[in-house]
Amino acid sequence: MRYFTLFLLLCSLSAFAQKQDLLHIDSIPAQGLELKQGWKMQMGDDPEWVKTDYDDSQWKSIDPTQDFKNIPELWKSRTVWFRLKFTVDSSFTQKTLACIVAQTGASEIFLNGKMIGSYGKIADQNGKVLAFAPRNGTTLGLPLYRSGTQVLAVRFAVQKNLPYLIFADRPNVALSLHLMEVENIGKFLLNELTPYFEFGRFGLYLILAVIHFALFRSNKKEKANLYFFLFALLNLILLLFIGVVYRHVDLASTKMFFLSTASISYGLSLFFFLQGTYAIFSTPKGLIYWFLVVYLCASVLILYSNYQNGYNLGFILASILVFFETGRIAWLATRKKQRGGKIIFGGSIGFLVFFCLFYLFAWNYIPAGPNWIWGQFAFSLSFISIPVSVSIYLALESSFASQTLAEKLREVELLSQRTLAQEQEKQEILATQNETLERQVADRTLELQQSLETLRSTQTQLVQREKMASLGELTAGIAHEIQNPLNFVNNFAEVSSEMIDELQTEINQGNTEEVQSIATDLKQNLDKINHHGKRASSIVKNMLEHSRTSSGQKTATNLNVLIDECLRLSYHGLRAQIKGFQADYALQLADQLPLVNLVSQDIGRVLLNLFNNAFYAVDQRQKLGGDKDYQPKVIASSAVSDQGIEIKISDNGTGIPIALQDKIFQPFFTTKPSGEGTGLGLSLSYDIITKGHQGHLRVESQEGHGTTFIIELPLR
Repeated sequence: MRYFTLFLLLCSLSAFAQKQDLLHIDSIPAQGLELKQGWKMQMGDDPEWVKTDYDDSQWKSIDPTQDFKNIPELWKSRTVWFRLKFTVDSSFTQKTLACIVAQTGASEIFLNGKMIGSYGKIADQNGKVLAFAPRNGTTLGLPLYRSGTQVLAVRFAVQKNLPYLIFADRPNVALSLHLMEVENIGKFLLNELTPYFEFGRFGLYLILAVIHFALFRSNKKEKANLYFFLFALLNLILLLFIGVVYRHVDLASTKMFFLSTASISYGLSLFFFLQGTYAIFSTPKGLIYWFLVVYLCASVLILYSNYQNGYNLGFILASILVFFETGRIAWLATRKKQRGGKIIFGGSIGFLVFFCLFYLFAWNYIPAGPNWIWGQFAFSLSFISIPVSVSIYLALESSFASQTLAEKLREVELLSQRTLAQEQEKQEILATQNETLERQVADRTLELQQSLETLRSTQTQLVQREKMASLGELTAGIAHEIQNPLNFVNNFAEVSSEMIDELQTEINQGNTEEVQSIATDLKQNLDKINHHGKRASSIVKNMLEHSRTSSGQKTATNLNVLIDECLRLSYHGLRAQIKGFQADYALQLADQLPLVNLVSQDIGRVLLNLFNNAFYAVDQRQKLGGDKDYQPKVIASSAVSDQGIEIKISDNGTGIPIALQDKIFQPFFTTKPSGEGTGLGLSLSYDIITKGHQGHLRVESQEGHGTTFIIELPLR
C-alpha cells in the first residue's frame, strides 16, 4: 500500500510537470502572438524527435527568439531541435491560423509529426548549410488538431561560415514563430512602416543628388557640390541595398554581402560629407580631420570585429563624430560671420535634438507610438537634418551668386548702352577722318610704289655692281694667270725661230742627222707652244664664263676643277690687288668625286666670294701682328657626305664674333670698313646655294682663331 501511494504521487508530479511545460493559448491579439515560452532544445539529430509522443522533459528550456549568437548550442552542434507543446482554446479550432516565420538559419518545421514548411537547406549536395533569413518573415499555415495537445518540432542549423552583422540594432533572431489569424496577417504587414521611411529618405537623397550634381555642373570650381553629390549618391546605394536586403533577399549569405556593401558605402559617404564641409568654409585640415578620416577607415573593421556593439561603434558613432565636427565648423563660421554658418549650425542642432529623441524612444523613456512610428520619424529626421541644411545653404549660395551675376549683367548693360552711344559719336568722327586718311593713303601708296620701283632698280644695279666688282678683283689674277703661258709661248717661239735658222744652215751643208735632231727639238717646242696657248685660251674662256650672265641651266660639273680654278684666281687676284699680300693655300680634294648638276657660273661666284673673304681675313690677322709665329693659310676641301657633296673653305684668320654670325647672310651687312664691301656677297651666295641648288650654306667660326664655310650640295 505504501509503494502504491508513492507510485501515484510520482505520477501526479510527472503529470504536473508536463502540465507546467504545456503552453495553453486561450487568446490571440490582432497583432498576433509571438511564441517565446515553452520551447525545449536538444543538440543532435534524431528522426524520433519529430514524433508527438516523444518525451522531451529532459531537454533544455530555451527562448529561440533571442539573438542566435546568444545560443551557444547552435555553434557547438551541426544540428539542433526545438520542440513546443501547446494547446489552443476550442474557439480557435474553427478558425484558420497561421504564423509568420522569422529566422537566421535553415529549418524544417513539423506540426504534429508532419512537415509543414522548410526554409533554407540544412545540408546541400556538398553537406553545407544554406541559411534563410527573411526580413519580415514568411507566412506558414498551421493545420491544427480540433482538440488536444499540439506539438511543433523544428529541425534547425546555422550557416557558420558567414561574417554576420547586426544592422540598425536588429538582432539576428534564431527562430521566431508569430501566431495570428489569417485575416490579420495583411494588416500586420501593412502596419510595418519602415519601408515608407526608407522610401522617403531615398526620395530625399535622390533630390539632393540631382540638385548638387546640377550645381556642380553649373560651377565646377565649387568642389563642395561634388562632394555632397557623392554623399547623396552613396546614401542612395545604401538605401537601395538595404531595401533589397530587407524586402527581396532571404538568403543569409546574400544579405550579409549587401549589408557589407551598404556599410562601406555609408563610410565613404561620411568621408565625402566631411570633405564637403571643410570645402564650404575653406577650413584647414588639422588633427581632428585626420582623426576622423582614420576612424572612418577603422569603422568598417569595428563593424566586423565587434558583433554586439559594432553597429553602434562603427556606424552610429562615426556619424555622430562627423556631424558634430560639421556643427563645430559651422559654429566657428558663425562666429566669423561667414555666410551659411547659421543655417548649417541650425541643422546640427536639429541632428542633436532628433537623435536624442530617437534614443529616448528606443529606451522607452517616451512612448514611440504605434509601430514605433515616432522613433523612426526621429531617426530619419536626425540623419537628414544636416545634409538638408547644407543643401539649403548651397542652393541659397548659388541663388545669391546668380543674383549678383544678374546685377553685374545689368551694370554691364548700362555701361554697354553708354559705350554704344559714345561709340556712335566716335564712329561719326572716325568716318570723317577715314575719308581724309583714305585720300592720304592713296597718295602715299602711289609715292610708295614709285619708291619701290626706284629701290628695285637700285638693288639690281647694286647686285650687278657687286658682280662687276668681283670680276674686277679677278682681273689682276687673270692677267697673272695668262702672263705665264704667254711667256712660255714667246720664249719657245724665239728659240724655234733660231732653230729654223740653224736648220737651214745644216740643210745647206747636207748634215742629215743634225737636221733630224733640230726638227725633233723644233716639234717639241711647237707642242709646248700649243699647250700653253690652250692654257691661255682656257683661262680666257673661264673668265668669260664668270663675267657672262648666268643662263640658269644646270650641267654636269667637276667640282674639284672648279674649286682649283677659283682658288688660284682669288689668290693671284688678291696678290695683285693688295701690296705685300702673302698667304699659303692647300687643296684637300676627294678622289673620284662624282659630277654634280649645277650652274657652274653661279657656284663659281660663290666660291670666289668665299675664297676672297678667307684670304682677306688671314691678311687682316697678319696685319694685326699679334702672333709672330702666325702663318696665314686657306684650305679648300671636298668630300662625299650622306647629304651629297660637302665643300669646306677654312681659314685661320680673325674669325667672326658670335653676335654677328646670325647676320652675315643678311643683305647689305658687312664687317669690312666703309668703301671696301657692299654686303651683298654672302647674301647672294646664300641665295644661290639654298634657292638655286636646294643646298645648305652655314658658317662655323671662333673669334680670333678662324672661320669655316660649309657648302652642302645634293647629288640629285
